[in-house]
Amino acid sequence: MRYSEKTPSFRRCKKTGLLSTAGAHSASNDPLVHKMQKIISDCAKGGFSLAEVSRLSGVRDRQWRRWQSGQAIPRPSNLRRMEKAIVRLCHERDRTIKGEAVLSPVAYRMVLITLADKAGVNVAAVLADDPQSQDKQSPIKAAASLCRQRALYLIVTELNVPLVIAAGFAGITKQAVSKSLRQIEESRDDPHINALLDSMADLIHGTSRSVGLTILEPIQSHQRQEASVKKLREPDQFKRNNSHG
Repeated sequence: MRYSEKTPSFRRCKKTGLLSTAGAHSASNDPLVHKMQKIISDCAKGGFSLAEVSRLSGVRDRQWRRWQSGQAIPRPSNLRRMEKAIVRLCHERDRTIKGEAVLSPVAYRMVLITLADKAGVNVAAVLADDPQSQDKQSPIKAAASLCRQRALYLIVTELNVPLVIAAGFAGITKQAVSKSLRQIEESRDDPHINALLDSMADLIHGTSRSVGLTILEPIQSHQRQEASVKKLREPDQFKRNNSHG
């Protein structure tokens, strides 16, 4: 059924569409248009895709496209569900960041201790070393610095810890972490160093149990808990496809 351009239904659909018609641009005061624009803006700010938000809120991609084009009018409840989905995604992201902030230093410390032990360096001296001190002539400091660089390399590359978080608990700058990563990556041309880092990666991911230490275990446990919580937060009403345009 085609709408006549003079009918209220057609005018309302045309007014609701965000970008598809010239009439849409005159609808800047329409609350539904504002809500849709805010959803798009909040997705961009949070780094979420519209598809992700739509899936979580039970809105089909086709529905969203019809709303944007002015072919259908969204129910306010649909848009509220999308807004709530963005809030939930933000909360989940914040919990993940907080979890990394707690667990990453633990993993870093465990990796650092293991590297120091493998290198035959005094573990207490390595842990007590101040990365900001300038005593470059000290062999203990040189050994501690190398262990620290390798530990940072491993937690960033194997555990995907963001550089800024790694820099925070290591007591150095983000640029220093980036420099350490480049230096350690280049050092892997040495077969012995490459073998050491490979064995540490195996240890981190739990494939080597010979020393009775699974560095990744607390991280994996945290990730499993987050996945369970996320699954529970998708109630049936958000999974149903809304048959109304």
